[in-house]
Amino acid sequence: MLRDLMAAEALATSLASTAPLAIAAAGGAHQLVAGHGQPTGAWFWLITPMSDALWVAMAEENQTRHRGNLGE
Repeated sequence: MLRDLMAAEALATSLASTAPLAIAAAGGAHQLVAGHGQPTGAWFWLITPMSDALWVAMAEENQTRHRGNLGE
């Protein structure tokens, strides 16, 4: 759960910077946060789980820049 819409905005920014191609292919960071989020009765922001395939694509994209060239 996120405290407020500022935290939701921070999450969207973080998603977009972590794996911009995977997030863009999924519709964009703001669309993901809006589509998977909803306000609670206490005015927190609840995020429902995103698909495993999206997390795998994000991890793959994020880790690619940290890998060395194993062919050398």
